[in-house]
Amino acid sequence: MVPAHIKDTSLNKAYAHHYLETLVQEKLDAVNAELASTLEARNADTKSSAGDKHEVARAMVQQELDQLEEQRSKWIALQQELARVPLDRVFDKVAFGSLVTTDQGNYFIAIGLGAISVNGETGYAISLASPIGQAMNGKAPGEAFIFQGRRITVRSVQ
Repeated sequence: MVPAHIKDTSLNKAYAHHYLETLVQEKLDAVNAELASTLEARNADTKSSAGDKHEVARAMVQQELDQLEEQRSKWIALQQELARVPLDRVFDKVAFGSLVTTDQGNYFIAIGLGAISVNGETGYAISLASPIGQAMNGKAPGEAFIFQGRRITVRSVQ
């Protein structure tokens, strides 16, 4: 659901940012729920079961907890990075926080999460550190860059 203050239904920076905030929060909530469930299962497991099978099972649960904590840390880092996006800034060149329209697609330069779609209009959430983000960094409307052997022209930057 798009907040009421976002009036335009086409792909724009405010919508892309809100979409990504929602997506990251949903992923973080899912990891937190799985983490809580796994912790609960581990803590409910009694020590009355002794032996190698029990120790192997506990080690596997600990490994799963470690993986979930790593995922949680990554989602939190993406959430923090997204919070740094300057939504009110007007850009004249491609930079962190800009929405870029090219002759081959639309790109929101924030965090790398892939395709986003609004009313059939598709764009891509990419990191400035990604290969295409690096290729278009600093380009102004009308300028072109080469990415994977293709010439791409920047049409607009918001």
